[in-house]
Amino acid sequence: MKDISNLLAGIDNIATYYNVGLMIFVVFFAVILYKTYKMPKKDAEQIKNSILD
Repeated sequence: MKDISNLLAGIDNIATYYNVGLMIFVVFFAVILYKTYKMPKKDAEQIKNSILD
């Protein structure tokens, strides 16, 4: 782990990559959550029942 830490510490602007990756994850998660809550109940029941069949 120490070698990886040393390697990453040498990269300029590594915090920018971290923040961009975190923002992509948060936006993706928020979109999935929004689409799930806005899904009609009929579609949710159909998906639920298809898994059990």
